[in-house]
Amino acid sequence: MYKNHFVSVAGLVTNEKDEVLLVKSPRRGWEFPGGMVEPGESLQEALIREIFEESGIYVTITGFIGVYKNIKSDIVNIDFCCKYKSGIPATSEESLEVDWFHMDEVIKMMGNPLYETRITNMLSKNHNIFCYAFKKDPFSFEVTDEFKVGL
Repeated sequence: MYKNHFVSVAGLVTNEKDEVLLVKSPRRGWEFPGGMVEPGESLQEALIREIFEESGIYVTITGFIGVYKNIKSDIVNIDFCCKYKSGIPATSEESLEVDWFHMDEVIKMMGNPLYETRITNMLSKNHNIFCYAFKKDPFSFEVTDEFKVGL
């Protein structure tokens, strides 16, 4: 018998000013946009859809950053780099606020240690691919396994 896993995608979206797009979630505070992959969707389709639904912004996917496995809840998070394509920041049912922020500001805006780790990895310019596993919820994030692959 196979157990189902949930897959989510998220993106570090930057614009021509090198600012980062963040959305303010009603439950988690400021975060990078993304969400669950729906049945029949590719990872890329889900990412583009989720970013638009949460922010009103269309993006072009430019790279892959890493994979994070929540062992407790069987969620696999996959992170990508994206560039602004078009659109005007707009809120939705999933976002209380949407705005562009300077790269120096975004790490301290994250509401939990997992998001701090993910945004730090997203912002790194060393071209590593990150892979983490953790057992606890994101607010008491404890890495159980990690590796980085340099490209």
